[in-house]
Formats: sequence, structure tokens, C-alpha cells
Amino acid sequence: MSNRERIVIFGALALLAAANITVLSNARGGSAWAQADAELTHLGPADSLTLAGADDDMLVLRNTDGRLAWSDNDYARSFSVAFVHVGQAMGPLLEADEYVEEYQELDDELRKRDEEVAETIDAFRKEHQDITPDDPKMAEVQQTFQAMIQRREQMRVAAARRLGQLAADHIERAYRDLVAAVEVVAARRSIDIVYRFIPTGNDFNAANPPQSYTGVRARVVLKYPEQLDITDAVMEELALEVQ
Repeated sequence: MSNRERIVIFGALALLAAANITVLSNARGGSAWAQADAELTHLGPADSLTLAGADDDMLVLRNTDGRLAWSDNDYARSFSVAFVHVGQAMGPLLEADEYVEEYQELDDELRKRDEEVAETIDAFRKEHQDITPDDPKMAEVQQTFQAMIQRREQMRVAAARRLGQLAADHIERAYRDLVAAVEVVAARRSIDIVYRFIPTGNDFNAANPPQSYTGVRARVVLKYPEQLDITDAVMEELALEVQ
């Protein structure tokens, strides 16, 4: 075979190879290669992902109820978390007209009773103001008077207890309303766990060292992403003004 023939044949083969590459590129397409490149940015779908560790320690990750799980235990899975400044919501909740009216109604009732007892004591004092120490009835009068004073003090203690119990009931009811609002917001945002917290930037407003230490202990979270604070959303759910 002459050199000229070899050149012609090799040239034809080169052209044929180029044509085949062009056909393949058009058949599978530049878009096919681009799609393959794009698919490299995603993994799966897959039932599980096994990660190798030291000493052949394997970690198997699975999707369990929409959460990343690494064992069959209920606690061995990832949960989404958020935070709520409870104090910011509780204050306005306790200022609701319902609570204020209930407290005022009971306070007025107890004050009226105390005034009635005070009037009775005052009338008894005026009735026996002229009695002398040597009067045979003096001991009986003093005993009656002391008993009246003692009953008034017992009534005041009982009144304070009732007011305290009502205030405690209001706090619990407000807390239940807060929790219900948190449940709604958490369900809407697919949040599993919500912690109460006080923002680290809030002032302590402490008057003495013990109050300052209480402020430190109450701030259970030292650092957190601000987007995990759902206090404003909870306030809006409670129809409270966002501060």
C-alpha cells in the first residue's frame, strides 16, 4: 500500500470517528451530560445511608417518621428545636381583663368583709370605752375584744391565701394558653421541641447579688441562632402585641 493510500484511508477513519462522536453527542445530547452533572448534587432516594467510622464502626442513617434516625431507639434520632421567651408572653396574658376582673371582684369582697369586722370591733370598743380596770366585767370585755381581734387576723390570713390561690390559678391558666399557642406554632413549623428561655441580651434589672444570680440561672441558653426564637410567632398566635 502506497503512502498516498494510507493517508486517504487514515483520513477517512478520522472523519468517521468524528462523525460518530457528533451523533452520540446529539443522541444523548449535551443536555444528557448536563443532567448527569446536575444529578451528582443529589443523593438518593435510598432506604439508608451507611457511614464508615474508626475500627469498622458503621453508622446507618434512616428516615424514621420524617426524622433522621441512627438506631431503632425512639431517642436516637434528630429533632427540630426552638425557643420561646415565656416571660414576654406571660406578662400580657396575666393582664387580660378576665383575670383583672376576677381578682378585683374577690379583693372587693374580702375588703368589704374586713371593713365590716373592723366596724364591729370599733363599735364594741366604743361601747366599752368607759369601763374601768376595777370593773368586774373588765376581764370578760378584754377577752372578748382579743378574740375579735384574733378572728379578724385569721380572716385576713385566709383572705390573703384566697387571693394568692386565685393569682396562682391565673398563672397556670395563662401558662396553659401559652402552651396551646406554642403547640399551634410548632405544628405549623414542624418543630418537635420548644424550650423556654430568656434572651441573653435582656437586662437583669437586679437590685442585689442574689437577684443577679437568679438572672444568670434563668438564662439557660447562652448561645443560639436567632431564627430559633419563635416568641413573636407565639405572641401573634395569642393575639398579643409583638414587642
